[in-house]
Amino acid sequence: MRPQVIAFVIAGMLTGGLAWMAASLGPEPAPRWSVTRRVSAHRALVMDVQTAHPEDAVAIARQLCGPESARFDEILVFFYGAGSHDMLRRVQWTPQQGFVEDVY
Repeated sequence: MRPQVIAFVIAGMLTGGLAWMAASLGPEPAPRWSVTRRVSAHRALVMDVQTAHPEDAVAIARQLCGPESARFDEILVFFYGAGSHDMLRRVQWTPQQGFVEDVY
């Protein structure tokens, strides 16, 4: 087989592979939640989160509190429905008790 043919086949494989990767990655999915307010004072942190998935409150709070836990003695995360002002859940974190969820 001639070197030009081999180079053409390799280039085609690389181009096809890159095109497949770009198509399979696609756009990022919409976020399942967003922090709408964050306030801290006296080693306490309060966050408001809007989500269409309140059943994920503890998992979301774990993500948010992880990097912050060394700086605060208490973290409160209040969860609201997407586009709503009605509080659905609250997750409290303290070093002594860990994560405690209240459903409203």
